[in-house]
Amino acid sequence: MLVGGRINECVKDRIQARNRAYAANHHMLKSKIIKRSAKMQIYKTLIRPAVTYGSKTWTPTKSDENLLRIFERKILRKIYGPIQGGDMWRIRYNEELNRSINGEDIVKFTKAQRIRWLGHVKRMEVGVMPRKMIEGRLFIRRRKGRPRLRWMDDVVADLKVMKIK
Repeated sequence: MLVGGRINECVKDRIQARNRAYAANHHMLKSKIIKRSAKMQIYKTLIRPAVTYGSKTWTPTKSDENLLRIFERKILRKIYGPIQGGDMWRIRYNEELNRSINGEDIVKFTKAQRIRWLGHVKRMEVGVMPRKMIEGRLFIRRRKGRPRLRWMDDVVADLKVMKIK
């Protein structure tokens, strides 16, 4: 649910949905019987979609992206568990978790969802409402100060990073 054009409330709602999805599957993620690959499948098919629902329309800020990354690292630490180094046990570092998921974190997943949605809308017929909304222009002045990032601006920046025109 977008509140005043901002998504931070939406991200918080999605994280609450994540807590419900995590609580429902907590016993499977803690189980020593289930393999890590199966636990990752549980995460990718049950928990991550609960969090990223509606992410195609988000223009997240850095703090929103950090909240999503913190959530993902918490789940991955549950799945992969601690590491024994000599006599002591320690949690896995963020770099180790990124290597374990091959750099495909939840923020990259949401960006891919937005680009996929843009392609879907661009293939629609000209008169369809989603396409009108993306290609339409408002001829009003924006407020003073730093303007909030628009969805299309964010997607175009993602496409530039990927070197796609």
